[in-house]
Amino acid sequence: MSEIKNVDLGSVKIHKKVIADITANAVAEIKGVHLVAPTMADELLKMLGLRVHPAITVDIEKTGQVSVDVRVCVEYGKRIPDIATQAQDVIRQAIEQTVDIDLKDVNVNIHGIERGGQ
Repeated sequence: MSEIKNVDLGSVKIHKKVIADITANAVAEIKGVHLVAPTMADELLKMLGLRVHPAITVDIEKTGQVSVDVRVCVEYGKRIPDIATQAQDVIRQAIEQTVDIDLKDVNVNIHGIERGGQ
């Protein structure tokens, strides 16, 4: 008879930046919503090849639970409660489908309303 042996290959850790990238991509798919504009310093870091998402904050608690805070602007004429709920759902779904983490909160903060041409 053969024995079944389990081999531990190590651990997998997912960096906060990966969760921020997933969140940014999810927000980009929502019509009429975009992340708050980056500052000049953020643009400089982007030119240096660093991916920066200043509108997204990822917090990981000691228990392993993850909270995501997203600051967005909404297109004028959109119903804010509906668009915020949609953003929460899209972000949660994108993160849960991509990585296996304990997602506690997805907080969407509306920082502005913009006309369609801006």
